[in-house]
Amino acid sequence: DGCDFNAFRMGQEHFYGMGQDFAVDTTKPMTVVTQFLTTDGTDQGDLAEIRRFYVEEGRSIANADTNVQSMPVGNSITDPFCSAQKRAFQTSDSHTAKGGLKTMGEAFDRGLVLVLSLWDDGATEMRWLDSGAAWPAGCCTWAL
Repeated sequence: DGCDFNAFRMGQEHFYGMGQDFAVDTTKPMTVVTQFLTTDGTDQGDLAEIRRFYVEEGRSIANADTNVQSMPVGNSITDPFCSAQKRAFQTSDSHTAKGGLKTMGEAFDRGLVLVLSLWDDGATEMRWLDSGAAWPAGCCTWAL
């Protein structure tokens, strides 16, 4: 268990979805930009923040701000954000226990390989994805 930023889970239920009622309309092509920022702004500094924004139809869309009681408002991943998220959702803070973003940055320095996996779950029809924990339950029945 690390640290994540899921806009729906962070209280922004209309940030990412199908149609013009959402800030990011998933029916349109988009680019997702992820920035890894260090304490001193150089490649040698310690990793301190992960920012994400979207580009859709030439428009830059900032990541959603948190809207969770007991969490400060923010839209990026930092060590304080991760600790606040773990407290708010009452989950173990293995992110901090394993050294947080600084340790993740050290792993980057050693070299990592990005692996993406596209798959289907024939046994349960991907119901875990449409369970309501990360998205509203039933939102994706069109895909079944």
